Amino acid sequence: MRILFIITFSLLSITASFSQEYVTDASMEETVMVKDDQIKVLYFTAPWCGPCNYMAPVIKSISEDERIDVTIFKMNTDDNTSDDILKVSSIPTYFFIKNGRKLGQSSSVMRRDNMVELIKKHDAMKVKGGLLPYRGTPSNYEIVAGAHEKLTKKNLEQLWHSAQELNELSWNIYKNLKAPKDLACALTLVNRSIELEENTYNLQTKAHVLYQMKDHKKALQTAQKAKKQAARNASSTTIIEELIKKIEAE
Repeated sequence: MRILFIITFSLLSITASFSQEYVTDASMEETVMVKDDQIKVLYFTAPWCGPCNYMAPVIKSISEDERIDVTIFKMNTDDNTSDDILKVSSIPTYFFIKNGRKLGQSSSVMRRDNMVELIKKHDAMKVKGGLLPYRGTPSNYEIVAGAHEKLTKKNLEQLWHSAQELNELSWNIYKNLKAPKDLACALTLVNRSIELEENTYNLQTKAHVLYQMKDHKKALQTAQKAKKQAARNASSTTIIEELIKKIEAE
């Protein structure tokens, strides 16, 4: 019984230790964002990432070195959205954070001494700027999957916090797909893009998508709004004027 207890306790300890290495969107506030004057590394990784696997012993070695006053938190980019919100475009990526504020970042495979040097460099920096904006902007819209096999909710979630990427995908759907479900998906995407950052380009996209959906009244209203905004910004109005003429001629 004693042996069984020791084995069970050891397994639980290992599990607890392993789980504490990782943070999630939900646990960021009480881990990475804590204001305790200690330098922290938020390490974006994924199980399939070869370079991340190469870095694993380096990260482990630094984490276990009591001479280095740092806490390294891993985040699995497959299971969280903070990396999308923070525009992490490649892994491994490391954010150097103190008191909830990002001091810098790096995205590369490196030797242990180089990583230690980066940690010390950022630890010596003056803490300034706003808190790390990892939560993203709440939305009044729900993700709508399209008919196309690539337009799944899981794929679209990865773009949900980028106004530019949402608009680009919505425009590409308008240009290449005609199924009602795909167009409904495009409309949701461009609405979310406008919600994040209204500009001439996503208003223009929305007008075209609405036109494709045969909602000419709303398409014209949106197109006219896009034209006014383009004029204010001294941007070209050629594309939107062509759509307005097309709508008014019908």
